[in-house]
Amino acid sequence: METGTWQFEPHTSEVRIRVEGTDLAELFEEAGYALAEVMLGESPPEPPSGAEEEHLTLEAADTEALLVDWLNELISRSDMKKRVYTHVVVDTLAERKLHARIRGFTPEVLKTAVKAATFHGLEIREHEDRFIAFIVLDV
Repeated sequence: METGTWQFEPHTSEVRIRVEGTDLAELFEEAGYALAEVMLGESPPEPPSGAEEEHLTLEAADTEALLVDWLNELISRSDMKKRVYTHVVVDTLAERKLHARIRGFTPEVLKTAVKAATFHGLEIREHEDRFIAFIVLDV
């Protein structure tokens, strides 16, 4: 079975990301990795082995809102702690609730500061044996 993927797509004054995963948990993980790549400007490396593991639990009105909240939580923590989260594991994901473990590191420099994930053009759909999402980041 193929693993998840992501690719960047052109979008006026924003970054639009197409994310794929074999299930919703993998889709959310891949979205987290794509966010890290936007911030770093390169494929996200693993954080150092001693990096602190953080736990987070989120609830939202639906899966789409949960995806936006997930990315915005990663952005907020990045801003507060000056870390980019390059190791994300979604342990539990239901339609409206997520529990994940994340680890990150402090990069020397950020390529792109991301302000927020938005609902603009947000779409999550199931296609054959995969989930696909389109999400726009305000940079």
